[in-house]
Amino acid sequence: MTLSVSVVHKNIWFTIGIAFTILITGLILIHNVTPAKTDIVATGFLMDLVITFPVAYYLLIIRPLKQKTWRIMLVITCCCGVAYLILPAHQRSYIIQLRKFTAGLELGMLIYCISKIRHIKKEYRKLQAEFPDVAFNLHKSMAAIMGDGVAVKIMASEVTILRFGLLCFKKERAALPDYKRFSVHKESGYAALFGVILAVCVIEMVAFHLFLMQYSHIAANIVTILSIYGTIFITGDFSALVKSPVLMMENRALLRTGLRWRALVELDNITTAEKVKDSFEPAEGCFKGGIMKNSYNALLTFNTPVTIERLYRKPISTSQILMSVDDADQFLSEITDSKII
Repeated sequence: MTLSVSVVHKNIWFTIGIAFTILITGLILIHNVTPAKTDIVATGFLMDLVITFPVAYYLLIIRPLKQKTWRIMLVITCCCGVAYLILPAHQRSYIIQLRKFTAGLELGMLIYCISKIRHIKKEYRKLQAEFPDVAFNLHKSMAAIMGDGVAVKIMASEVTILRFGLLCFKKERAALPDYKRFSVHKESGYAALFGVILAVCVIEMVAFHLFLMQYSHIAANIVTILSIYGTIFITGDFSALVKSPVLMMENRALLRTGLRWRALVELDNITTAEKVKDSFEPAEGCFKGGIMKNSYNALLTFNTPVTIERLYRKPISTSQILMSVDDADQFLSEITDSKII
């Protein structure tokens, strides 16, 4: 039975909660028990890190999502790394022995992953040759090699966000010459909003890190890492908005707003295409795909419902799309001139 995305998200958050509970509880106990009991507490903490959490991860993530069982070794490796950094020095010998035991298995897993990456890249380049769409071509290439499960979709979404966030400076491969491009980020003023959000994130991250350093270096580093990831996430979102315009092809249109959603539609399936104002009230069931809430200027209605793909969430079908696009008049004129209305 395939789990719903909501259940998957609950399992992920529950797993994160268990990790933080083990980490915070262990640190508090180690630093507050008497010296005579420190060794016993540290040993128990080590067992929780390398046994309890991996078992919880297996029950909540690997088994429900039908992932490969060997991935538990990667979790154990990460747990050993955390334990080595925070446990007393005399406990580290146990961790080193455990790492020797798992080294051979990890080498085999690494070889397996590398072999899969090669096949994924080959499939990805094949899809990109048809037309460039980094986010969804990456998901399709991973699904073709590893199966189209929820876990693969989440993994592809994370890799895509990191790709656009960390490589925001990289110039994307241009669409084919006969494709007409319509940007989606200029007229809405989202660039200015992104700059403000990014500045606030950086200032808050530094200030909060310095504040937590007074109480716990480990907690400060963990929170800072999470904050950095959040900054990469919003940077990736904006980078994708800039680099992923709407594409008009000979008989199809690739409608999208960055990584948030996309729909590849047939032009002859569009029954009406009209310009709307911010005060427009959409009908129930209309998909609201604007770059910001209430920043819409184009409404497309379809004869047959179209499928909208979204990162982290399951696809949906709709007969209307309300979206933001720069130069909406020209965009709608292109549809009209195609003589499909």
